[in-house]
Amino acid sequence: MTENNDYNIPDQGATDWHTPLNDNFEKLDTDVEIRDVDANKGDYEPKSGAKYLATDTKRIYLGSGDAWEPFARLGGFSGQVYVQETEPDGQEGDIWFDTSEQ
Repeated sequence: MTENNDYNIPDQGATDWHTPLNDNFEKLDTDVEIRDVDANKGDYEPKSGAKYLATDTKRIYLGSGDAWEPFARLGGFSGQVYVQETEPDGQEGDIWFDTSEQ
């Protein structure tokens, strides 16, 4: 076993050495971060515990088993920034800069 990831290391000359290696490959989908642009996250299965980094938006998503759930944003927050005169139809965590003259 490896210390940090519990990957199997078969003994040299072991019979059926491929079996523990196959167990390792099954863990890769959740152990290795997926990196691609935000628009492509639907191309990947959101396995429970998987992590997706959107390289263009710097958003981080975690797989729930059913969907990619927003988690955080590198160097910032996971919300949207609106710079406009009218209040946006945003979500909790968004920031709005009101540009209307008051």
